[in-house]
Amino acid sequence: MFVIETTSGRVRGFFDRGVPNWRGIPYGSIPARFQPARPATAASAEPIDTTRWGPVSWQVPMEVTPQRWSPLYPEAVQHEECLNLNIWSARPDRAERQPVLVWFHPGRHMVGGTMRTVDPWAYAGRHDLVVVTANYRLGPWGWLPLAGLDPKFDMSTNLGVRDQLLLLEWVRDNIAGFGGDPGNVTLFGLSTGASDVATLLGIPAAAGLFHQAAVYSGHAELAHRPDDAAELSGRFLTAAGDLVQGPGDLPDATNVALRYIHSQTLRTGPVRYQAVIDGDLVPAAPLRAIADRTATVPVLVSVTSEEAGILEIVQGGTAVDTTYAARFGTGDEPTRREKVARLSAELYVRPAERLLNALHTAGGPCWAQVFDYHPSTSHLAGYPSIARRAVHAADTSALFCDTAGPDGTDADRVVGAREQRALVGLARRGDPGWPAYSPDRPVARWIGSGRSEATDLRPLPLPTTVQESR
Repeated sequence: MFVIETTSGRVRGFFDRGVPNWRGIPYGSIPARFQPARPATAASAEPIDTTRWGPVSWQVPMEVTPQRWSPLYPEAVQHEECLNLNIWSARPDRAERQPVLVWFHPGRHMVGGTMRTVDPWAYAGRHDLVVVTANYRLGPWGWLPLAGLDPKFDMSTNLGVRDQLLLLEWVRDNIAGFGGDPGNVTLFGLSTGASDVATLLGIPAAAGLFHQAAVYSGHAELAHRPDDAAELSGRFLTAAGDLVQGPGDLPDATNVALRYIHSQTLRTGPVRYQAVIDGDLVPAAPLRAIADRTATVPVLVSVTSEEAGILEIVQGGTAVDTTYAARFGTGDEPTRREKVARLSAELYVRPAERLLNALHTAGGPCWAQVFDYHPSTSHLAGYPSIARRAVHAADTSALFCDTAGPDGTDADRVVGAREQRALVGLARRGDPGWPAYSPDRPVARWIGSGRSEATDLRPLPLPTTVQESR
């Protein structure tokens, strides 16, 4: 098996369905809780065994009601020391370097990492790209904004973002050894992972670390203002009660205690772990930073046609009504599907449109896409209320399906091939294959079973009532 020399040490992987694969390669180490990570270094002259998944970050619940389902492998190990990555490369010893894909996972910065719903093998095995997935700190370990509460936390803001930058620096410095081109790196992510990608588009420290980006069901509006960050950290400390005497005690609290405090914080309202506009690493709101930047990269922005349908399975199915009432009040009485359509526009499509307009303002090429299908292999297909609907995250299995494999239906594979072809085109040529978006021609390429191959350009899915309110 290939043994590759890296800045983390020599790594020995194995063959995954005939494709060389390295798992759990350390790219950073955490010197202490709530402190920035350091680059991983070689601990021994002996090759590191990278035939097993590395630890994922500690996970915390996203809702007060316990989750019915976990995206992780059953054997997943949770640990604070979780900064590791996985690589698939069909021909690591080739002379001609191939484009690199780096995946950012969903999960609201609370769950996720190496996930059983994501199989990156297809991009190496079927498209001959080099693909990287990674774990980084989640929940309070990576996203609790504690700066200002105690001098020991002066460097604790945006630790999750710093982990992601450390990951991309490792890719830049090492990916050539795996057959990848460090000068052609494409970031892609879904949901929170997509918003991470969008945030990185506006961070000066990320410039040059990637060259294309694809944003699936995410946007550039997930960043705390300093007062919002202070409010979250204050709620967290209040929820701690007698478990800590003050913020300075948090580094010594057990992981179980931190998870408990998080759960108690959830009971006082939504918890949003996200980047903080600190005037330093994140100098401005990401959307504004993207519009103002001088260095641009090609970007694909994708939504599903019925994003907010995912709320049909949240909080026992009541989330559609409660979210609609919180957003729009209770004065009108639309149907359930009308509520979903308006919420989809408000929570996903409008933010995607604002991101596309910011990208266009900056002068970089951008493309819009709408996924209008629900694969039979989707991890959401088992929920009767949303089966066959193109809800949020329904595109996950199309994005990662083996288009030449036995799973799913013929339609699943056709749609998956179209979905993947766009990303591969972006990675290889900087162009997914249809006319670019502009405010004057705000059309998107729609992907769905039975639709035409390249000419199905239609507007983003905005309901008439929302369009009239512009």
